[in-house]
Amino acid sequence: MDKQYLNINFIRHLNAFYTVVHEHERLRASDISLYVALFQLWNLERFPVSLVVNRALAMKLCKIGSLHTYTQCLKRLHNFGFLTYEPSDELFSRSVIKMLPLEKDKGAKNDTHACSNKDPANGSKIDTDRVSILTHFNNKQINNFINESKTAHTRKKSKDKIKAPPAPELEAIRTYFRAAAQSDREAELFYFHYKAIGWTMGGMPILDWTAAAEKWISRIPLIKNNAIANTTSTVGGLRSEKNKRYDEPF
Repeated sequence: MDKQYLNINFIRHLNAFYTVVHEHERLRASDISLYVALFQLWNLERFPVSLVVNRALAMKLCKIGSLHTYTQCLKRLHNFGFLTYEPSDELFSRSVIKMLPLEKDKGAKNDTHACSNKDPANGSKIDTDRVSILTHFNNKQINNFINESKTAHTRKKSKDKIKAPPAPELEAIRTYFRAAAQSDREAELFYFHYKAIGWTMGGMPILDWTAAAEKWISRIPLIKNNAIANTTSTVGGLRSEKNKRYDEPF
């Protein structure tokens, strides 16, 4: 059996949707986001009567991270008359959604039939070049989104593969700091600081602790100078004449 399609005008359908959104008092931001994502997928499929939804892709497009929230939004859109939600009875089968036409054209019927280049309302031709451009743009956006997700996943796997070397011993750090004319106290500050954060820097494992130590040592003069400046600015407290009378105005 051939797949059935609806005659949907992209612009007028969205205009009708946002008119309803403006007047609707119970719609939530997540409902609107999910509907727009589903409309995007519906548009890419050329507005079929029944839309088999890739839940993972739909959730990514609408930025809903919770499966419970996604399901509740679908049920609300179903109850509000925006679509018909038919959840799957089988564990690994996809749910079917029927997007409902929102245009209110007098005398126009939204019967299911193959797509044509005629506008269902007045018989005028749709700008097929513009539709082609929009479709290309939508496909490009989704492909870019999928590629970015794959790249992020690959980066995460690469990060997980990095194995940190064994943590250095305190005595080895003391020896290194002594060779750099630094005190044992400074070596201990370095050791316990990085031990507390799991020998990481910027969330990544420290592969060469001597490089981190050199960076630490190079910052010691600046830290000490700031500490001296802060101490000097507070020594002595409020300066005033010894015989100042505080019952008189300043």
